[in-house]
Amino acid sequence: MSFTKARCKIRLRQSAEWIFTLLLVLLDLILVNGIFINVFDFWLTGVPNKDLYLSSYFHVRPWLFSLFVMFGIVFDVFRIRAFRAASDIIFHTGATFLCSFLTFSLMISLYRPFAALAYTFPRPILMLSTFVAIIGTFFTRAVLSSVFVPHPLLLRVLIIGDEDEGKRIIKHFHRRGGYRCKLLGVFGIQQQKEVAAEVIYRQIDEVIVTDSKTPLDDFWGAIFRGRNAQPHDFRVRYSFDPGSAAGNIGLRSLEDLPLQTIQALPVKGFSRFLKRMFDLVFSVFAIILTSPIMILTALIIKLDSPGPVFFRQKRVGRFGKEFDVVKFRSMKVGAERESGPKIATANDPRSTRIGRFLRKSGIDELPQFFLVLIGEMSVVGPRPERPFFVDKHIEFQGRRLSVRPGVTGLAAVNSRFYLRLTDKVAYDLYYLDQYSILLDIKIVFQTVWVVFFKFNESSEGKR
Repeated sequence: MSFTKARCKIRLRQSAEWIFTLLLVLLDLILVNGIFINVFDFWLTGVPNKDLYLSSYFHVRPWLFSLFVMFGIVFDVFRIRAFRAASDIIFHTGATFLCSFLTFSLMISLYRPFAALAYTFPRPILMLSTFVAIIGTFFTRAVLSSVFVPHPLLLRVLIIGDEDEGKRIIKHFHRRGGYRCKLLGVFGIQQQKEVAAEVIYRQIDEVIVTDSKTPLDDFWGAIFRGRNAQPHDFRVRYSFDPGSAAGNIGLRSLEDLPLQTIQALPVKGFSRFLKRMFDLVFSVFAIILTSPIMILTALIIKLDSPGPVFFRQKRVGRFGKEFDVVKFRSMKVGAERESGPKIATANDPRSTRIGRFLRKSGIDELPQFFLVLIGEMSVVGPRPERPFFVDKHIEFQGRRLSVRPGVTGLAAVNSRFYLRLTDKVAYDLYYLDQYSILLDIKIVFQTVWVVFFKFNESSEGKR
């Protein structure tokens, strides 16, 4: 269901959308405030000292509203262009209020001064008000979207594949009402590097791929490898193939036409800020907590074998920028002098005596938290690869380079040792397509579980 079908509309210019957003925030706050007060009045009918209970709400109201606005920005509920479909609106408004409710409850439980302000705040009222507010804000947006529509944005579009099929998809953009497309080129499947150059040079907004089975390794490699700077954000949309539908690519509905959509920059805006804050806080905590282990490890390495404590190696990071990854040395000095670059194995003969333990336990990776602090790495993300392997395996040149590499990642916790480098790709692409701060937290807990409870499991090879 779409809310853009009404005949009489007020069209908002793009320059006026921020005014609509501010007015919508104000309208939501008035609506939510009215819902809370009326629910209080209904729930406490006949209860003496009703004003005492209501005063607790007034004390915490600024906190409640701040949480609502913060999570509303995260879930994008204040922009008119976010009013796409009824399912989108109810999901995002519901997520906003539920996250606000859970965070408020945690604040009451964990922060004593805040609990003192809300000690007479009946929890059933909070739950009922949250439910009513979800319904109220949903119908408010339903009404607004029947009156207001955004001025169409001009999208610069390229087609890879069949021109007629691509134009059929473009017509659905026009039908939607909020977009107009300017077709700037049609390319064959073998022209992916040319497409990438056009995307960057002409600031393309949409790349439409008419065959869902088209591999885009060359395209993503040209976008991210060796660029050393962030490209602009754009989307790649595949024609939907029900026979090959998978959960690792976000499914977006464009009117009656389903499309598989890939964001070029999976972590952006507030999510990028939130991820960076998580990285800073967690890495400081990890460094403080593991500093005795790191000092002891450095001493043991010096006693175990000749050579430096730390091992430095070039790796490929975000947007193809190379950096020096730092680990505790787990192999003999000059281990690859004769063999050249080689994937390590669980019982690698090049490892030192203490090195095998360091690699299995993950202690060798601890110095990388300092790289997280300076912004070269993230706590969670695709593991960084060496330039030799990135250049050899084209799939590593693409979307994996759109985010900072991680100290740990989805591939690492699902299988810490690998026979092939390419086994990581599916895990890493799933992480990019399904990214959320909650997924990062989940992977951190999985990492702890693997380190402490899977330590003795035999494995076949490590990356």
